Amino acid sequence: MIWIISALLLFLGFSMAMTPYITQRGIIFGVTLSKETDEIIQLKKRYFNQNMLLSIVMILLFIYFDKGLNLSEEKLSIIMVVFISLQMVFGIVAYFIANRQVACYKNKLIEEGYKPNQKMVLDLNYRETMTIFPTGLLVSIQLIIIAIEIIITIKNQAIIPDKIIMQWDFQGNPTRIVDKTWFNIYSLPIIQLVMVFILSFTNESYKRGKQRVMNKQSVKWSQSFRKISSYIGVVIAILAQIMMFSIQMTSVVPFLTEKTMSKIVFILLGLMFLTIISLMVIYGQSGSRLNPSSVTPQAYDDDKYWKWGMFYFNREDPSFWVEKRMGIGMTINLANWKAVAFVVIPIVFILGVSFFIS
Repeated sequence: MIWIISALLLFLGFSMAMTPYITQRGIIFGVTLSKETDEIIQLKKRYFNQNMLLSIVMILLFIYFDKGLNLSEEKLSIIMVVFISLQMVFGIVAYFIANRQVACYKNKLIEEGYKPNQKMVLDLNYRETMTIFPTGLLVSIQLIIIAIEIIITIKNQAIIPDKIIMQWDFQGNPTRIVDKTWFNIYSLPIIQLVMVFILSFTNESYKRGKQRVMNKQSVKWSQSFRKISSYIGVVIAILAQIMMFSIQMTSVVPFLTEKTMSKIVFILLGLMFLTIISLMVIYGQSGSRLNPSSVTPQAYDDDKYWKWGMFYFNREDPSFWVEKRMGIGMTINLANWKAVAFVVIPIVFILGVSFFIS
């Protein structure tokens, strides 16, 4: 389905292009700088245009490959993976280049007398005065969906075919079929249970994550951003679990046809993309777009702990979660082994489950 691939490439390109416009206030391409010059404004526009242009060119090429050359589904799938990888690599590399340019510009300002702000402001009441979607309720909703899925699977185990379809192409044709075993039947619910842990813990991060405080107004923006991020994260979590439920009802319990399942999956993915784009455009990272015309005070300068303006590594900071500089949401302190384990262990587990599906 060409329109689905086009929408995916457009979403990815737009997400990368919006990076310099959704960062925290006082952060420019991962560098702490309180004032934007015309040169930096042009740099941001150029980054946006380059990413969007690449996305549009790849969409046109994909349409040509599909309609003009009539390539096979297998070849189109390979091209899609290449295009998505190219969009991501280009966006990241272009970001690193812009990050170096802004860093050099900042160093030049320091040589001319500019003094970065080394004063840190602590708000001890930040967590107590903000609200997020109750994590316990989020866990319960996800577990209910998974419980219904498991009950249906158990009750209909007798009609489960000897061969289970685990993967389809864009036309709904099966591309991976495995034998009917206990592990293969319940592998998807097992992965969903891991997702419950990840998604629920991520929701809690909006309340417990480290926050850059500049003034009372920035606290209000941040709290509003984190609250809406929590609720949007809940919507995405539920949609993701429903999507996995639909796949289980198609591949294992043959209740849904491949076409019906494909429509459900595409609709759910579309809703996820729309919610993320809405958060980006309306709020920006840490509420930076709520009132972009307001004066932004100089933020605390901790650039030395941000590698390439993207990865936070600070052994002196016990924080587990910190707000991203690039993109929307939270990231981890890579110097905190617990945070690294939180990311690595679930990924290894899911990959292990996928590997042992025979």
